Amino acid sequence: MKCPRCGLITEVPVPQCLGCAFSIASVDRFFRQVPKRDGFVNDWTKALTPEQLRILDENLKNLSAQLNGEIVVVLIQTTKPVKPSEYVFWLFNRWQVGGPDQKGVMILIAFKERRVESEVGYGWEPILSDLESGQILDNLLVPHLREGKVYEGLLRSCQSLGDVLRKGQGQPQNEKQSGSEDL
Repeated sequence: MKCPRCGLITEVPVPQCLGCAFSIASVDRFFRQVPKRDGFVNDWTKALTPEQLRILDENLKNLSAQLNGEIVVVLIQTTKPVKPSEYVFWLFNRWQVGGPDQKGVMILIAFKERRVESEVGYGWEPILSDLESGQILDNLLVPHLREGKVYEGLLRSCQSLGDVLRKGQGQPQNEKQSGSEDL
């Protein structure tokens, strides 16, 4: 785990960061409740059309079945009063993305902060590092966001993350999915 506040890396789960004392509970105090999860794609900004939301959610659902884990997307206006890196870590853990084995990835777009963040669960860190997921988002999602193409950026980023995870699990890459887009 890489601490979302100070950046300290630890190889085992700890209740709070050994470097700065960051914890999930420290973020809890800023929010009355954990937001309700709406599936694999949680667009609280209406940046995606209903059709784009449906296609992306369906593709991520299919990818989840293939990978025995999940990629979850969250689009939010702002994460204030916490940093986007803290928010994605908090929400990933509160939603228990990837189940008890934490075989999951969460992608967060915080529009007001102009930040893209990801959180990779312990179960997939041997296959996909925090650094690698960040590079994929920087290379594929951020350029599309700059052009106002949120859906296209998410589609390409999720496809690339899926390819890395498939390869790491010994599965063929770019398998055809149902729906009108490939993941």
